[in-house]
Amino acid sequence: MSYIDLFRLPVFLLYLDPGTGSLLFSIVLGAAAAAFFVLKGVLLRGRSRFLKAIGKVEDASDSEHTLVFYSEGRQYAGTFRPILTELVKRNVGCLYLSSDADDPLLDSGSSLIHTKHIGKGHAAWGYLNTLRADLCVTTTPGLDVLLLKRSKNVGHYTHIIHAPTDKAFNRPYSFDYFDSVFISGSHQEKTIRTLEALRKSAPKQLIMAGCVYYDELVEAYRQTPPTPEDNGGDDGGDDGALRVLVAPTWGRNGLLTRYGLRVVQPLVEAGLRVTLRPHPQSKTSEHELLTQLQSESRSYPNLRWDDASSPLKAMQEADILISDISGIVFDFCFLTEKPVITLDFKPDKRGFEASDLPYEPWELRVLDLVGRKVSETDFHRLPEIIAEEVNHPSRKTQIRALRDESAVNFGCAAPPTVNHLLEVLDQQAEKRAGRP
Repeated sequence: MSYIDLFRLPVFLLYLDPGTGSLLFSIVLGAAAAAFFVLKGVLLRGRSRFLKAIGKVEDASDSEHTLVFYSEGRQYAGTFRPILTELVKRNVGCLYLSSDADDPLLDSGSSLIHTKHIGKGHAAWGYLNTLRADLCVTTTPGLDVLLLKRSKNVGHYTHIIHAPTDKAFNRPYSFDYFDSVFISGSHQEKTIRTLEALRKSAPKQLIMAGCVYYDELVEAYRQTPPTPEDNGGDDGGDDGALRVLVAPTWGRNGLLTRYGLRVVQPLVEAGLRVTLRPHPQSKTSEHELLTQLQSESRSYPNLRWDDASSPLKAMQEADILISDISGIVFDFCFLTEKPVITLDFKPDKRGFEASDLPYEPWELRVLDLVGRKVSETDFHRLPEIIAEEVNHPSRKTQIRALRDESAVNFGCAAPPTVNHLLEVLDQQAEKRAGRP
């Protein structure tokens, strides 16, 4: 680079568009955070060696942990809590890290579970990139793809899939660089192995243990009282009308984004009791859309919007679900054994693993087993279709068979999950000891 080029560089930076400038700032900030934690790691290791040299015992909260869990926040508490509970039962300790200061699992209630809030963004990535552990377990995808980098001082990384879906609608390379992945059914195994073959990447260990978060959901659903609430009808009570839960995903494949209230309108006009539950992410990413639709629906007396933290009460009260490609499709039918109506459209696969697959994702292929797919031209027939599905003679049997196949260890996945985690820890201990 010439002297003139160096002179022009600051001028060039002035003409960067805001997106590029933000990206450069993010890279610089990330590098600074990573450097901070590298330096901190060096200092801590030096401190540890000094304490050992003078015969003092290091505080457990600052020492290296064999088993570490990382969570992005409270939304994954249902996945991690059953695992932590099972570890305590077996008298096994661990370190639980969270980026959410309000994560309820930071207050573990057990001396075996050490916890730490490590912040969000670059602070979290910097901490994790210098982590020391035999095994790191996380629900966060994209290891070694973006900011979550593999620490050279972690022996094994495992990802816990927290839904029974195919994972085809995850971002590319979500699971490629993990050493192992916990899965819930053969459909997930097929997709991961197919992507490995296409990319010629090393096969990872796939552990068929099930969806751990169902352990809590099954018990919580059983304890949810079946007390239907009034959806705002003029009579102030339940008039025997069928109750419909409409629960879409968010983003460009969500039914609210694609169709607005066109799915809901035939239902309320037919006198059905409708509960509309947007995806939690919609509150952040689609705030304007939700505000507009809530304003447009004020004249619907038998429609209510639901934003409760848990969907279980809305599930319990509903006779049927209407959705799109949201994961709630399988949560609903697996927990309630009630049918689901899904919208028959081609989802946008751009930017997802699905765009690389030579077949349709599992969650699109099996929808006919849990209910019926409805095209846009049949929206006016939704009340009639709902009545038929609610009285379908074999839906419950089909749902149970699909659940047994795709969500193994349904409601009791934590014990086999912990079994495999302990096996991995044993393998790492043998490696440290130099045994093959």
